[in-house]
Amino acid sequence: MLPYIGSGAYCYANSSAMLLETIGEKVSPAVLEVLSGVGIGAMWHEEQKVIYFGQEIPDRGVSHALELLGFRWTEKSADAEGEPPLEELRRDVEHGPVLLGPLDMGYLTYNPNAAYLGGADHFVLAYRMDEQEIYLHDPAGFPFVSLPLSQFVLAWKAEKIFDRLFSYHYWTAPKRVGSPSEEEQAANALRLFQGIYQESASAKPNASVLYGKEAILRVVKRIEEEGGLSPAEIGHLSYFAFQLGARRAMDFAVFFSKHAPELAAIKERQAKQFGRCHTLIVEKNEQELANAMRVLADIEEEFRQVLCAK
Repeated sequence: MLPYIGSGAYCYANSSAMLLETIGEKVSPAVLEVLSGVGIGAMWHEEQKVIYFGQEIPDRGVSHALELLGFRWTEKSADAEGEPPLEELRRDVEHGPVLLGPLDMGYLTYNPNAAYLGGADHFVLAYRMDEQEIYLHDPAGFPFVSLPLSQFVLAWKAEKIFDRLFSYHYWTAPKRVGSPSEEEQAANALRLFQGIYQESASAKPNASVLYGKEAILRVVKRIEEEGGLSPAEIGHLSYFAFQLGARRAMDFAVFFSKHAPELAAIKERQAKQFGRCHTLIVEKNEQELANAMRVLADIEEEFRQVLCAK
């Protein structure tokens, strides 16, 4: 198995790793990403014409990972229509860093690309506040940056993030309460992942949201029967979804290698297929991309069946 080390869109996993390190706990972002369950499955949203190679959202995923690793924590959010809880956040930050998210990247003005990122969700670590600004470690490559509170409140409200659960959401004060072994973590993770698939299987049929293999084949239909992918779809797949899918799948393969080698082998094949899809979309070879995504759909279904049979 050839490891990959490099950059990637692991914002909530990297931020979670930073939060845990503030209490002396070193946990790999790759492990946190896997245990979040966010990379399990696939989901197509018809209204937005967008596919995500995952069925869980980070709002839940961070908490899944912390729980599976044996931590207890405090998690807070507030009504989007109410006042942002800045004073409560300020009190918590005084006692230690907090993991914030989802934030709308379009309002993170220290990022020179912020104007192009509106509506994209993001997670960061906050370590200080004063009367004018909040101070952050942003794992997208921006350590020790600050953001005016007026901008931060807009980002923290997250009203343009269509799949968010919460506004004004954060995690703080993690504390280890258990020390599950690697074998226990793997067994508990398998149950989590099975539950994610079962939740989508039991969902009421809805043409506006498709899951798993059918979600991936919906993109194939867009290419072959509906005139091709829109610029927005191409951008999402080229700059985000395929490369993230490849890295996640490889991290799943490493995680499963000791305790579920059959699943590890499927995930390694999936990682390579994501890489193939990325290459083809950048080359603007949509016909071959459609063929490659059919293979990707079959691999996704194979993984689901093997996982859920355990």
